[in-house]
Amino acid sequence: MGSQLRSRSRSVGCGRRLVVQITACLCLALATIGSFSPSARSQQPDKQKEQEGFKIGVEVGLVPVPVTVRRPGGGFVKGLPQSAFRILEDGVEQEIVLFAQEGVPTRIAIVLDSSGSVRSEWGSIKYATRKFVENLKPEDRFALVTFNIETRLKMDWGNKSDRLDAVLTSVYCKDNTNLWDTLWVVSNDVFKDVTEKKAMIIMTDGLDNASSVSYKEALDAAVRSEAAVYVVSKTEAVRQMILYEQSAAGYYRSIPAEVFIQADLALRKLAYETGGRVLYPNSFGQLDNIYAEVDEELRNQYTLGYISTNKLKDGTYRRIQVAVASPDAVASARPGYYATNEMPAPTYLPNQRDN
Repeated sequence: MGSQLRSRSRSVGCGRRLVVQITACLCLALATIGSFSPSARSQQPDKQKEQEGFKIGVEVGLVPVPVTVRRPGGGFVKGLPQSAFRILEDGVEQEIVLFAQEGVPTRIAIVLDSSGSVRSEWGSIKYATRKFVENLKPEDRFALVTFNIETRLKMDWGNKSDRLDAVLTSVYCKDNTNLWDTLWVVSNDVFKDVTEKKAMIIMTDGLDNASSVSYKEALDAAVRSEAAVYVVSKTEAVRQMILYEQSAAGYYRSIPAEVFIQADLALRKLAYETGGRVLYPNSFGQLDNIYAEVDEELRNQYTLGYISTNKLKDGTYRRIQVAVASPDAVASARPGYYATNEMPAPTYLPNQRDN
């Protein structure tokens, strides 16, 4: 029971290297894999057939689109029928072949900044993270990632919280922040081969000062992962602290306020392009309220799906528009996705390669 998978190195791009440490028990990892095998799925209760259909649909080319519908003044709009929704891809209406309200199993990657800037608030982070995990639905799965100058997978996919306290207590907050490296790793590695509905919650002060992966590369990887990214960001709180309480800025005293403005714009774009949101606590001591807000949104989303009428598997970006025929209702969803790329790689004759 106590055996663990040891740390491994992963190459990222050309000449770039990241460390991903896996601390989940081997037996737990095997049990998790087994629970998603075809034989195990066939034994699930009938009430989960709709969710299982969602998984199978993804495997045969279905484009899943989680949709949040709110009233302009706040509050979720529930109980809408499938006929109330329209989906367009690049301006062409698509047939909705999957429709679900709530109840769709979700894989949630919890990604926690463990750099030196959050050391004083780590106790609050631990408490709120444990509370969030304990409130997940039985069919949901979570993975836990921490990052400073390294990205570490502390717990692989599962739904048990009994080891969470020990894992989080073992974290020592220090060093700088490789936010974009971590986003790249989670998108490409942690979500690899995951077909369920996906979400990523990143808790960070918004500053990246240690990554070898560029913001553009990280954003592209996040969009391709099809995970909705929710960023719990202190960028605005820290900017205000620097502007109006310079003597209390502490860790951030030497950083210009403009840096946080640019960081905030990058995080907003990340959330928009993936169908998530940026949430702004005044401190990470408010993280339990933020987690509750994300959890409420995930539970109240509609999940739509369609098989694109554009059959080209050319790897191009396709724009998605979702409309809802309901008065005083506003729908939000990811704005697009990348099609599967099965085009042959270009070939070159001698001396014809680009210089």
